[in-house]
Amino acid sequence: MKRKDLRKKLLPVFRKHPEVKLVYLFGSQVKAKSGPLSDYDFALYLGEKDKRKIFEIKLQLLSEIGQILQSDKIDLVILNTVEAPELKYNIIKEGKLIFEREPYKILVEPRILNEYFDFHILLVRNKLTKARI
Repeated sequence: MKRKDLRKKLLPVFRKHPEVKLVYLFGSQVKAKSGPLSDYDFALYLGEKDKRKIFEIKLQLLSEIGQILQSDKIDLVILNTVEAPELKYNIIKEGKLIFEREPYKILVEPRILNEYFDFHILLVRNKLTKARI
């Protein structure tokens, strides 16, 4: 399914949930390497802090997205709870933003970038990677 069609189908779901602030599509669906066994990878930023509520929202969204896409091959990553700076960085770098509630992109992405580059500097300084900034 094309990204534009996917976005159009899922927009009502994201609009219906005010706690959903940003949604990225990432992985094989974005890299045009998807096949019949590929899943849909979504990363969401939620305006909710309570871990129990985040879990409930995630389950609700998995159900609604699954029904719309007629698939159980859906992976939802909640950016608020991800602790790996590299994963968050790769999602915003390579993923495609398919839903945004203003002004969250300009609030969230710089934080993720700062966290990643701080982390990367530590890796380089401690010679845990060959990459340089």
